[in-house]
Amino acid sequence: MQGKNKNKNKSTGRLINELSKAAHVYFKSEFGKYSIGHAQIITLLVIAQNEGISQHDLSKNLNLDKSSITSQLGILERNGYITRIVAEKDGRMHKIMLTDKTREILEPLRMVFSSWTEILLDGFTETEKAESFHFLEKMQANAQNKLEQLKKLN
Repeated sequence: MQGKNKNKNKSTGRLINELSKAAHVYFKSEFGKYSIGHAQIITLLVIAQNEGISQHDLSKNLNLDKSSITSQLGILERNGYITRIVAEKDGRMHKIMLTDKTREILEPLRMVFSSWTEILLDGFTETEKAESFHFLEKMQANAQNKLEQLKKLN
């Protein structure tokens, strides 16, 4: 019973929010020289893993609505990081491609995300790191399940 009382006033949501804010500050500092935000960086990394992905599939992959993806892609296109090419089979669909400008900076972008993970897990044992990922993935699945339930109600 004592363990339950010990965690009574702790909030997982508050701690996750604080980590998220810290990540935003860190990424803003690291990515400032590229004139794009960390949300666009994540989008670029997904495109890099799935070059030629459609806007619709990108939206599903990132779990973002159409207007958010359209906005992000507009910023990336204006800044020369992506191009959109009309698909041969369906003229309404665009394939999203990286530019050479993006290819030149992909590795430094990946390194920033890796370094943030290293910062967060500093001092953890390998077992603690594995457990942390396990717990975070479990929380993410719980959140996703709840969101799916909410979608069904609306």
